[in-house]
Amino acid sequence: MTEFVREGAIEANLPEERMGELEVMVDELILNICNHAYPEDSIGYVTVTYSVPSPGELSVEVADQGVEFNPLEAKAPDLTLSIESRPIGGLGLHLVKTFAKSLAYRREEGWNRLTFGLSAGS
Repeated sequence: MTEFVREGAIEANLPEERMGELEVMVDELILNICNHAYPEDSIGYVTVTYSVPSPGELSVEVADQGVEFNPLEAKAPDLTLSIESRPIGGLGLHLVKTFAKSLAYRREEGWNRLTFGLSAGS
């Protein structure tokens, strides 16, 4: 999936730094879906699509039919705690929120749909 969205980043002419951020974002979102969206021993689907709304802009949607979850409402991790003191979880979504130029969630016909945007300058 990261290779697929990398093609979109190339099409959008994003700099290499943004491509690295894009890969982290997609990896974290897919990992969260694999770990939390579907009950154990169930089969689930994930789709990843992208568009290039204008030169230097990339829009990516990651969607799943798992348990309803709005990542925009997820509590931010306490970054003031030492690594040893921090509870596991939350840092991946924090990175997604930090790297994205835009971020939107909707639940539609049984699908969680998270759309994020990246641009050459942000």
